[in-house]
Amino acid sequence: MELTIVQKEILQELILIYKQKNKAVKGTEIAKNLSRNPGTIRNQMQALRALGLVDGVPGPKGGYIPTSDTYRSLGLELDEKIKIPIYKGNKKIKNVNVTQIIFDTVTQEKSCSSKIYINGDTKQFSEGDLVRVGPTLHNKIVIMGNIVGRDDINHILLIDVLGVISVPNIDVGSIGLKENLIIMDSGKTVRDAAKLLSENSISGIPILHDGELKGIVSLHDIAKALVENKENERIDTIMTKDIWTINQYEKIYDALVKMETENIGRLVIVDDDENIVGMLTRTDILNLIEGTIYPKLTEL
Repeated sequence: MELTIVQKEILQELILIYKQKNKAVKGTEIAKNLSRNPGTIRNQMQALRALGLVDGVPGPKGGYIPTSDTYRSLGLELDEKIKIPIYKGNKKIKNVNVTQIIFDTVTQEKSCSSKIYINGDTKQFSEGDLVRVGPTLHNKIVIMGNIVGRDDINHILLIDVLGVISVPNIDVGSIGLKENLIIMDSGKTVRDAAKLLSENSISGIPILHDGELKGIVSLHDIAKALVENKENERIDTIMTKDIWTINQYEKIYDALVKMETENIGRLVIVDDDENIVGMLTRTDILNLIEGTIYPKLTEL
C-alpha cells in the first residue's frame, strides 16, 4: 500500500510515543508533537485503522496502538516476536511458545492430526496430555487435542485434533452497526417496550434519557415485569443499568472475551465520540462463526 507523507509521519510518531509509554497513545499527543490540527490526526487515524495499520483502544485511558502491519508498512522490525501460548489442561506452559502449526490430515472422516512446532522443551509433554494451542494473534485460532507423539530433536508435538475454533479478525462494527438503531426514551412504559420488541423481532433496546445512554431492557426484563403486573410502569424502573459498551473498531474476539468475563449476552456499540451506533449479541457472533453472516460481509 502507498502511504502519504502525512500518514507515514503519524505512524512514525505513534510508534515512537508507544515505545516510550508502552500504552495507548492519544491523537492529541501525536498532533502536538507534529504541530498538526487534532482533527486532521483524527481523520487520518480513521483511514489508517481501516487499513489495519492502527488499533483503537476505547475509554478515557484509550487511544491508538500500532499493529504488526504498522512496522512492516514502514520497513521496520518488531522489537519482539509474536508469542503463541500452549496450555496443558488449563495451565499455561512457561517458556514454551508455538512457532508453526501444520495440519497433517484433514481428509479423514473420523480424525484430524496436526504438527505443532514449538520453541521450548517438548519433554514437558507426554502422550495422552490434553493441550490447547492459541489463540493466534490475528485470526484467533485455537486448537484443542491430545498428544499422540513427540519429536524431541525437531521440537514437534503430534496432536490428534479434537476441535479448532477461529474467530474472524473483523471489527464488531462489521456485523453490529445499525442504520436504523431502535432506541427508547426512559419515560416510556413497559407495555411500550414490549410492543416495540415484538414489532421489530428484537431482544433488547438501549434506553436513553436526554440523548444519554442509561440502560438496556431485554426480553427477560420485560417478561419479569409483566409477571409482576408492571406493564404500566416506566421502563427505567426495570431496565438493567449495568451497561457494557464496545468501540465499533474493536475485534469480534475482544467482544467475546468481554461477554464471557462479564457474563453478559449483548454489548452496545459506540463510536469514538461514545455515540450509540449499534448492538452486538452472542447470537450475532454465533451466526458469524457458523457462516450465515458471511454473504453479508462480502457486500461490505
